[in-house]
Amino acid sequence: MSKDVLSLEQCNQFYDQIHVLCDISLRLAKGKCCTILGKNGAGKTTLAKCIMGLLPIASGKILYKSKPLHKLGVEQRARLGIGYVPQGRQIFPKLTVEENLKIGLLAHPDQLKAVPKMIYELFPVLQTMLKRLGADLSGGEQQQLAFARTLCLKPDL
Repeated sequence: MSKDVLSLEQCNQFYDQIHVLCDISLRLAKGKCCTILGKNGAGKTTLAKCIMGLLPIASGKILYKSKPLHKLGVEQRARLGIGYVPQGRQIFPKLTVEENLKIGLLAHPDQLKAVPKMIYELFPVLQTMLKRLGADLSGGEQQQLAFARTLCLKPDL
Protein backbone atom coordinates (compact mmCIF):
# COMPACT_ATOMS: atom_id res chain seq x y z
CA MET A 1 0.00 0.00 0.00
CA SER A 2 1.26 3.44 -0.92
CA LYS A 3 2.38 5.87 1.79
CA ASP A 4 1.15 8.74 -0.38
CA VAL A 5 -1.73 10.75 1.03
CA LEU A 6 -2.28 12.37 -2.34
CA SER A 7 -1.22 11.27 -5.79
CA LEU A 8 -1.93 12.96 -9.11
CA GLU A 9 -1.05 11.17 -12.32
CA GLN A 10 -1.01 12.95 -15.69
CA CYS A 11 -3.89 15.28 -14.78
CA ASN A 12 -5.25 17.66 -17.40
CA GLN A 13 -7.87 20.36 -17.20
CA PHE A 14 -9.10 22.89 -19.74
CA TYR A 15 -11.09 26.12 -19.73
CA ASP A 16 -12.64 25.99 -23.19
CA GLN A 17 -9.62 25.62 -25.51
CA ILE A 18 -7.06 26.75 -22.91
CA HIS A 19 -5.04 23.85 -21.52
CA VAL A 20 -4.59 24.95 -17.89
CA LEU A 21 -3.25 21.79 -16.24
CA CYS A 22 -0.89 19.92 -18.55
CA ASP A 23 -0.06 16.36 -17.45
CA ILE A 24 0.37 17.34 -13.79
CA SER A 25 1.79 14.58 -11.62
CA LEU A 26 2.71 14.84 -7.96
CA ARG A 27 2.89 12.76 -4.84
CA LEU A 28 2.43 13.94 -1.29
CA ALA A 29 3.57 11.52 1.40
CA LYS A 30 1.97 11.38 4.83
CA GLY A 31 3.49 13.95 7.16
CA LYS A 32 5.07 15.94 4.34
CA CYS A 33 4.30 19.43 3.11
CA CYS A 34 3.99 20.61 -0.48
CA THR A 35 3.82 24.14 -1.83
CA ILE A 36 2.48 24.95 -5.27
CA LEU A 37 4.07 28.11 -6.67
CA GLY A 38 3.41 29.97 -9.88
CA LYS A 39 2.43 33.21 -11.51
CA ASN A 40 -1.16 34.41 -11.71
CA GLY A 41 -3.01 32.24 -14.17
CA ALA A 42 -0.57 29.34 -13.88
CA GLY A 43 -3.25 26.91 -12.62
CA LYS A 44 -2.67 26.79 -8.85
CA THR A 45 -6.32 27.41 -7.96
CA THR A 46 -7.49 25.14 -10.77
CA LEU A 47 -5.32 22.36 -9.35
CA ALA A 48 -6.77 22.85 -5.85
CA LYS A 49 -10.32 22.90 -7.22
CA CYS A 50 -9.70 19.67 -9.14
CA ILE A 51 -8.36 17.95 -6.01
CA MET A 52 -11.39 19.14 -4.03
CA GLY A 53 -13.82 18.15 -6.79
CA LEU A 54 -15.03 21.64 -7.57
CA LEU A 55 -13.75 21.17 -11.13
CA PRO A 56 -13.50 17.86 -12.99
CA ILE A 57 -10.23 16.75 -14.51
CA ALA A 58 -10.34 16.11 -18.25
CA SER A 59 -7.97 13.16 -17.93
CA GLY A 60 -5.59 11.57 -15.48
CA LYS A 61 -6.02 10.23 -11.97
CA ILE A 62 -6.31 11.75 -8.53
CA LEU A 63 -5.85 9.30 -5.67
CA TYR A 64 -6.34 10.06 -2.00
CA LYS A 65 -4.92 7.42 0.32
CA SER A 66 -4.73 5.13 -2.74
CA LYS A 67 -8.45 5.55 -3.53
CA PRO A 68 -9.62 7.24 -6.74
CA LEU A 69 -11.44 10.54 -6.25
CA HIS A 70 -12.78 11.19 -9.75
CA LYS A 71 -16.28 9.82 -9.05
CA LEU A 72 -16.64 11.46 -5.64
CA GLY A 73 -18.35 14.78 -5.03
CA VAL A 74 -17.07 17.65 -2.92
CA GLU A 75 -18.97 16.55 0.19
CA GLN A 76 -17.61 13.01 -0.04
CA ARG A 77 -14.07 14.31 -0.43
CA ALA A 78 -14.54 16.51 2.63
CA ARG A 79 -15.76 13.51 4.64
CA LEU A 80 -12.61 11.65 3.60
CA GLY A 81 -10.52 14.43 5.18
CA ILE A 82 -9.75 16.84 2.34
CA GLY A 83 -10.08 20.47 3.37
CA TYR A 84 -10.22 23.53 1.12
CA VAL A 85 -9.94 27.22 1.95
CA PRO A 86 -11.34 29.01 -1.08
CA GLN A 87 -9.70 32.00 -2.65
CA GLY A 88 -11.71 35.05 -1.69
CA ARG A 89 -12.72 33.43 1.62
CA GLN A 90 -16.33 32.67 0.59
CA ILE A 91 -17.69 32.78 4.09
CA PHE A 92 -21.45 33.06 4.53
CA PRO A 93 -21.95 36.80 5.12
CA LYS A 94 -25.47 36.54 6.56
CA LEU A 95 -24.57 33.81 9.03
CA THR A 96 -22.85 34.40 12.35
CA VAL A 97 -19.27 33.42 13.01
CA GLU A 98 -20.54 30.49 15.08
CA GLU A 99 -22.89 29.34 12.29
CA ASN A 100 -20.07 29.59 9.73
CA LEU A 101 -17.88 27.42 11.95
CA LYS A 102 -20.62 24.85 12.51
CA ILE A 103 -20.97 24.45 8.75
CA GLY A 104 -17.39 23.18 8.86
CA LEU A 105 -18.54 20.43 11.23
CA LEU A 106 -21.07 18.99 8.78
CA ALA A 107 -18.48 16.77 7.11
CA HIS A 108 -16.47 15.98 10.25
CA PRO A 109 -15.83 12.22 10.44
CA ASP A 110 -16.93 12.07 14.09
CA GLN A 111 -20.10 14.12 13.45
CA LEU A 112 -19.16 16.72 16.05
CA LYS A 113 -21.81 19.19 17.14
CA ALA A 114 -19.54 21.69 18.89
CA VAL A 115 -16.60 23.62 17.50
CA PRO A 116 -13.36 22.06 18.78
CA LYS A 117 -11.55 24.07 21.46
CA MET A 118 -8.43 24.00 19.29
CA ILE A 119 -10.11 26.36 16.80
CA TYR A 120 -10.40 29.08 19.43
CA GLU A 121 -6.83 28.47 20.57
CA LEU A 122 -5.62 29.04 17.02
CA PHE A 123 -8.01 31.93 16.31
CA PRO A 124 -8.89 33.53 19.67
CA VAL A 125 -10.50 36.60 18.09
CA LEU A 126 -13.24 34.42 16.62
CA GLN A 127 -14.41 33.32 20.06
CA THR A 128 -15.10 36.95 20.95
CA MET A 129 -17.17 37.41 17.77
CA LEU A 130 -19.38 34.32 17.72
CA LYS A 131 -22.64 36.28 17.33
CA ARG A 132 -21.35 38.72 14.71
CA LEU A 133 -22.34 38.27 11.10
CA GLY A 134 -19.64 37.19 8.68
CA ALA A 135 -20.23 40.35 6.64
CA ASP A 136 -19.36 42.49 9.67
CA LEU A 137 -15.84 41.07 10.02
CA SER A 138 -12.74 42.71 8.61
CA GLY A 139 -10.98 41.03 5.70
CA GLY A 140 -8.39 39.51 8.01
CA GLU A 141 -11.05 38.24 10.40
CA GLN A 142 -12.96 36.73 7.47
CA GLN A 143 -9.76 34.98 6.38
CA GLN A 144 -9.32 33.55 9.88
CA LEU A 145 -12.93 32.38 9.79
CA ALA A 146 -12.41 30.67 6.42
CA PHE A 147 -9.35 28.82 7.74
CA ALA A 148 -11.08 27.95 11.02
CA ARG A 149 -14.16 26.63 9.20
CA THR A 150 -11.96 24.29 7.16
CA LEU A 151 -10.03 23.16 10.24
CA CYS A 152 -13.34 22.25 11.95
CA LEU A 153 -13.41 19.37 9.49
CA LYS A 154 -10.13 18.05 10.95
CA PRO A 155 -8.67 17.51 7.49
CA ASP A 156 -5.75 15.23 6.73
CA LEU A 157 -5.06 17.25 3.58
